[in-house]
Amino acid sequence: MTTMTPEFTVGSTSRVLGRWLKSTPAYIVAALVVLIIVFAVLAPSGRFLAAGNLQAIGRNSAELILLAVGLAFVLGAGHIDLSVGANLVLSSVASASVIVHLSGTASDTGAFPHAGPAIAIGAAVAVAVGAVVGLLNGMLVTKLRVNSFVITLGTMGIATGAAQVLTNGANVAGIPPDVQTGIGLRKVLGLPLPLLAVVVVSLVAGIALAQTRLGRHALAIGSSSPGAARAGVNVDVTTIKVFVLAGLMSGAAGFIDITQFGTTAISGHDTTMLQALSAVIIGGTSLFGGRASVTGAVVATFIPTVLLSGFVMVGVSSFYQNIGIGAVLIIAVWLDQLRGRH
Repeated sequence: MTTMTPEFTVGSTSRVLGRWLKSTPAYIVAALVVLIIVFAVLAPSGRFLAAGNLQAIGRNSAELILLAVGLAFVLGAGHIDLSVGANLVLSSVASASVIVHLSGTASDTGAFPHAGPAIAIGAAVAVAVGAVVGLLNGMLVTKLRVNSFVITLGTMGIATGAAQVLTNGANVAGIPPDVQTGIGLRKVLGLPLPLLAVVVVSLVAGIALAQTRLGRHALAIGSSSPGAARAGVNVDVTTIKVFVLAGLMSGAAGFIDITQFGTTAISGHDTTMLQALSAVIIGGTSLFGGRASVTGAVVATFIPTVLLSGFVMVGVSSFYQNIGIGAVLIIAVWLDQLRGRH
């Protein structure tokens, strides 16, 4: 029987490490390190590296990670979903409204008698609403045979308008503080609970993309829809599934949104879709389908959140923040085209 020598083990480890250092996630990590160093130097009194700020970056990244995971599947299948940000807003509004309605009236101590069950039901409502919007996207794309860019641009407007109609354009108030204290601001092992939960979801999604029929079929469709159909892939069903998955992720992100702020943010997600889309493309997912990376998308998600946090720390106007996000998106698409040529 042949035994493995230490030299072989070391050589294999070196080759794996070498391949990883040349991978997209490695470049993203290097870019993140550079950004962190720059903002750590520019921010006054070392505030950027303070534990509170780093935890805030983690919490803010949780929503984007979920959106990026869903977009990785959709883009991998050769489609795009512009409605994820609006879906997040609509899901958060529906969830918050249900929580306020079911939690009861606050007592003299500020406690809501039915807060626990109300929050659980609200979370389920957020995910369900997100899934319904995703299902609508998938059905319209497959049945009307209209480009997903146009379809999701339309549903983005529908979801935004529906959220405004439900609330008359005002954020939902009166949400029990347990939503924040028990979930949004809670830390486990020094890390934000929402971020840890999202990382677990991302690991499952990464395995699903690489190892399950849904992931393989989605990438096959993105590479060649007619070829995938000839190989026996049900193109329409798979397309609907990836849009529903993106909707589920948007709904979950909507619930996380209200756990962070204790209210909704109807007008606070104008650039959320751009940030998530930039992260996905920078992370190695092709804008033209056939290639997707959940790991790369998750790591790249921290770039826009670090940028926004750093801009705030150094006193850069929010107008310039929007310029920065737009520039990152353009660079991401350019890098994607370079990857395609090589």
